[in-house]
Amino acid sequence: MTMLSHHRRYLGVVVLVILTLLLAANFVPDPLGRGVWRGRSRPPANEAQRLLWKVQDFSLYVQDNFGFRASLPALRRTVRAALDAPNDRNIYEGSNGHLFWGRENTPAQSSGDLVRAEAVERFVAMAKALQAELAPQGGQVVVAIPPNAQSVELRDLPDWQKDFTPRPTEYDLLLAGLKADGIAAVDLRKVLREAPFTGPRYMRSDTHWTFASSVYAFNAALRAGGHPDWTVDPKVVIGPLEPAPPGDLVRTSRNARPVHDQNFVPRFQPPDAPIERSPVLRAPHEHPAFRPYVQRFRPEGPRVLIIGDSFTIGTWTRLFAGTPVAEAGWMHFSRRTLGYCGFDAADVKDFKPDLVILARTERLFPCLDDAWPDHLPEP
Repeated sequence: MTMLSHHRRYLGVVVLVILTLLLAANFVPDPLGRGVWRGRSRPPANEAQRLLWKVQDFSLYVQDNFGFRASLPALRRTVRAALDAPNDRNIYEGSNGHLFWGRENTPAQSSGDLVRAEAVERFVAMAKALQAELAPQGGQVVVAIPPNAQSVELRDLPDWQKDFTPRPTEYDLLLAGLKADGIAAVDLRKVLREAPFTGPRYMRSDTHWTFASSVYAFNAALRAGGHPDWTVDPKVVIGPLEPAPPGDLVRTSRNARPVHDQNFVPRFQPPDAPIERSPVLRAPHEHPAFRPYVQRFRPEGPRVLIIGDSFTIGTWTRLFAGTPVAEAGWMHFSRRTLGYCGFDAADVKDFKPDLVILARTERLFPCLDDAWPDHLPEP
């Protein structure tokens, strides 16, 4: 009985320590918390509604930065890595410290283990329907899908992901379908693997490609669309490789370990046209950063519209500055950041583009959930 009481005393101390830590977590900021407020755009409202929003924002801030919400996932990741059982559901690490995005079935999509044929065929049908709508006014569609990092940075994949037998992927199915329907397209996986520059194709700590990859992909899209005279000289617009701040994968994973990243310095050519709102690109987006815009470089000339996402925003339009293109517009592929095939075809037609570049990133290009652009006739 004395020995049992002795153990109970130790057990009581352990329970007391655990309860104290849990209580303290509600008052002490999480050491891995980012300490930022979630931003969102809201419509005008009365005082009561604004007060309610402030209370909700404060609640979200506490959730994000207290209660070990950031530290516990980091601890879980460390323990799994020590047990050689990495978490491949969200963000995982490959060779040379390269981080990879794991959600939206990205690893399985790049390896060919996941092929959603119906959704891919729906994208092909969408591109064909859009081409048919634009043809009477002289417009052309070219498809240039920014690949997943897993589809390009093959040497940096973790060992468990390298050991798969190559098989047809959704990207392959897409290219075959577009070719059969006579829609111009380019395989940016091959372009980036073979691009003649030294340095990373994708950021180590970010889901996105480097600026050099963006330039070579831009040129490849224009060549596929029959406009090699609109391409840019990589030697002129791509600057040196320099250190870059940690990217979205580090921020999302709350990774406390430093990840040294690099990117190429952009050297955009004049004129430096301002970013403006266009009265014909009206479709809203859930995030204010992804609102449609245009850049006007000269009074007359061709018009290009890029329907893409974060891979092309702010860069591909600016690359047209030193080309014959008069006006370059950009709009998101969906009304939601992670949405599918959700743009407004009426806006596209009203823009009257000579060339439309469909550039939705690989992991989100399939038209899932029967998604279809507004005001575009279905076949």
